[in-house]
Amino acid sequence: MPNEPAESDFRTKVKATAYPTHERGGIVWAYLGPRREPPPLPDLEALAEPDITADVVACQRECNWLQALEGDIDTSHAGFLHWGGLNAEDMPPASWARYALANRAPRYALADIDAGTVYGAYRPAGPDTDYWRIANFLFPFYVMTPTGVLGLEQRFRAWVPMDDHHTLAFTVGRPGAAALSGARQVPSPATNGSGWFDRFRPLERLDNDYFIDRAAQRTNRGPAGYTGIASGYMQDQMITESMAPIYDRAQEHLGSSDAMIIRVRRRLLQAVQALDEAGRTPPGVDLPAAYAVRSGGVELPRDADWLAATEELRRGHREHPKLSRAVMGGRII
Repeated sequence: MPNEPAESDFRTKVKATAYPTHERGGIVWAYLGPRREPPPLPDLEALAEPDITADVVACQRECNWLQALEGDIDTSHAGFLHWGGLNAEDMPPASWARYALANRAPRYALADIDAGTVYGAYRPAGPDTDYWRIANFLFPFYVMTPTGVLGLEQRFRAWVPMDDHHTLAFTVGRPGAAALSGARQVPSPATNGSGWFDRFRPLERLDNDYFIDRAAQRTNRGPAGYTGIASGYMQDQMITESMAPIYDRAQEHLGSSDAMIIRVRRRLLQAVQALDEAGRTPPGVDLPAAYAVRSGGVELPRDADWLAATEELRRGHREHPKLSRAVMGGRII
């Protein structure tokens, strides 16, 4: 303190709280926990090369972080919210786009993994095959959505809580690998001031109806057709923010399509209780390699064990040169 005499020991009595940080992929990571030495950073494949800056987009969402995250682990909403104006017969034959639009009510399979939960939504494809969309939730707030081709996609999204009613979403992809295709047109955020909640806010917001295009909605044409909102990311934003910052969960009626949401909530509650009652470290904290996983779509024989059949495709740090995104049918599916 500059106004204290040189011999004063006042500086030894007052301290500012500081947290250890680490920079990787152009992102500054802070550890807020009680350990003297922070646990290792998770081996998220999009950040595997520490000297290379990843493709990163930050966007604020004005609702609770878990409410925002749950939209990313609900795959069936894509057939209505994002593809509601598309018809299966307009998609190329034998493409994943046609399969997804021909059956908008998939069935589900789930499994717990070391760092979280993996699930697959499947529906008929060929005469003896199913089209699977496989995705991951990873503790504490990471999601890998099922968009794209399993084995090719290297990306994740982190839903970082700012407070109970504000969340900062980091969409991160491997540079030069088209990894942000799953971001579904994340908007360029507008800077509205220097305040804590003024940064990374998109131009489209609840108070301006997300610039909804009612004419496009009436004709159901163009990228804004059906919802009237052109960006898939902002369609999600509109839904999760308009529910109120924290939706009253007592009003919910969860169905079979909410299987992943139910499982993730249960795992989070179990982790919180285990930490609170027994001091048990939450899953994934000391298992960085458990985060080296991938998500995406795949076509499997109808009688296949989906976990065994996709084990190699779901692993990170693998090359699959024979895979192609052409099977998607030209759509972000």
